Amino acid sequence: MRFPPTLVGFEEGASALRRLLDASGMAIGPRNKVEVAFEEVAMNIIRYGRAESDIEVRIDIGDAQVVLTFEDDGVPFDPREHVAPAVPASLDEAAVGGRGIMLLRKISTRMDYLRTSHGRNRLTLAIETRC
Repeated sequence: MRFPPTLVGFEEGASALRRLLDASGMAIGPRNKVEVAFEEVAMNIIRYGRAESDIEVRIDIGDAQVVLTFEDDGVPFDPREHVAPAVPASLDEAAVGGRGIMLLRKISTRMDYLRTSHGRNRLTLAIETRC
């Protein structure tokens, strides 16, 4: 699928993803993980990546996993190199945001990144579909 790097584009992509997941009959637990991963990556590209052309997402649904591959022409960013923020001592010290990459690491079994020879970011996530 392809969609522009805008909030409206994100909504179109998320709707297409929901239709695909509806047709797959995937269990609710893995489905939620796929939807969360899609939202986290797509919104980060839109908010911070400064992509100029469409975000491309390939979704491969297998028996044991879903593989999501995102491509965009935004600024280079390898989430595997992102340092996790320190755990706050209390809720009062906790900052809003900054934990999305940690969440992606937790819900995915594989995270690969490549800056392609065409100057595009390619992020691949694998998420188990068996409960």
